[in-house]
Amino acid sequence: MKKIRQSFLTLASLFMLTSVLTSCGAESSESIDPLNPGTKVIQVWVHKNETEDEGKIYKQIQTNFNNAGIKSPNGQTLKMSMTFWGTTLESKIDASLLTGGLPDIVAVDSSDVAAKVYNNVIVPFGEHVSDEVKNSYVDSVIGQGTIDNKLYFLSAMEAPGGLYYNKKMLREVGYTDAQFGNLDQPWSFKDVHNAQKALKAAGKPYQIALNVGFGTDGHMYLYSPLVYTAGATFGTENNVAAALTTPQAVSGIAQLERFYLKEGLSGTESWVYSGTSDSAFASEQVPFQIHGPWDARRIAKADGNLKNEYGIMPFPVYENDAGVKSDILASPNGSFGFGITKDSRDVGAAAVALTYLTGEVASEMMFNAIGTFPTHKSLLNGMDVFKSGPEKELADFLKVNTFTRPKMVKYPMLKDAYGEVLDYIKNINTLGASYDLAKHIQDQMSRVDRAAM
Repeated sequence: MKKIRQSFLTLASLFMLTSVLTSCGAESSESIDPLNPGTKVIQVWVHKNETEDEGKIYKQIQTNFNNAGIKSPNGQTLKMSMTFWGTTLESKIDASLLTGGLPDIVAVDSSDVAAKVYNNVIVPFGEHVSDEVKNSYVDSVIGQGTIDNKLYFLSAMEAPGGLYYNKKMLREVGYTDAQFGNLDQPWSFKDVHNAQKALKAAGKPYQIALNVGFGTDGHMYLYSPLVYTAGATFGTENNVAAALTTPQAVSGIAQLERFYLKEGLSGTESWVYSGTSDSAFASEQVPFQIHGPWDARRIAKADGNLKNEYGIMPFPVYENDAGVKSDILASPNGSFGFGITKDSRDVGAAAVALTYLTGEVASEMMFNAIGTFPTHKSLLNGMDVFKSGPEKELADFLKVNTFTRPKMVKYPMLKDAYGEVLDYIKNINTLGASYDLAKHIQDQMSRVDRAAM
């Protein structure tokens, strides 16, 4: 009888441990391993399913962490327990806000940090992270995660972008390598359009894949630099209309108009690629595209010569009517990362786990698996892949970029309104004399200003 009871207790203990390590945190954000009372379990909610490539990497990071014997600031051994919510993460967070059932750490999109802070989902943890560790991240990550001078978010992933260009096609119409844009002498959209005209005159592919509306946040992700390079901003909460209707902002956004005008075209011809292929540049259907890092990975893994015949310039800078270019560089950026929730009972211990989740090893694992760029300067400076070619160019853009997508509570409304503005530009020909970009910006952004937070 004693043996049976001991066996039952052992099985019960194992069941309790399993429950802790798979818990969604409905009762408490702090768990103690029942078999090892000196071990604290840090609960993490992830935005992916564990069958996805990114989810598999998180699973491996969890295993590595749990095998590493990492200690909390007070000496407790830490373990990590992940729950993979996939697309249901946000609804789970909303349902848990009032019950005290949030985990220690939750996945957060970089554009959603301000809203998560405003709604008291995540709390600051910068005092638990050394300056040395903070300084290891690229500026854009620290910028995305900092609200009112407090750090709420870090990420292992970044997504720099720029102007992909086909060197071979441009050389065939007289361009030399010295004329291609770089950080010191970037191209403007006027330069891009002039190159299109030269390509068209020579009977070569000439369209640009703008990828406006790419993914769920493509308008703002790819094209917030239109505003920044013109010397403008998106303003502040409840004050975006005034900021985006300044002459600088309107002129910056209007840079895309030249691609939708019919000047120099006939019939159904267009300067903008409007096909359905997501690999128009990679398959050499077009000589230009604005995009993030994913096509660089696609091209590197593909057969063919394009990998040796293309480059990536910085996102084109603003150029005024007098031909003067802005000296402000901005790059598309941003990705998912993590924050510590209000229900964590040990922010210091959670910060140890979070910096591991977003640390150098995790960052390199993500790059190798899914192609998002590392967020640590040491990797961007040290990995061989970033020492030459398009990957180096993207890494260089990331290292110098200091701009982020707007950090606002009403970001979801702002990004939709900005998308409406960019989509409006597509109608410049059909609207004719009634086309009024400044008024449309005013109308869209006034709605954002009037909306409740």
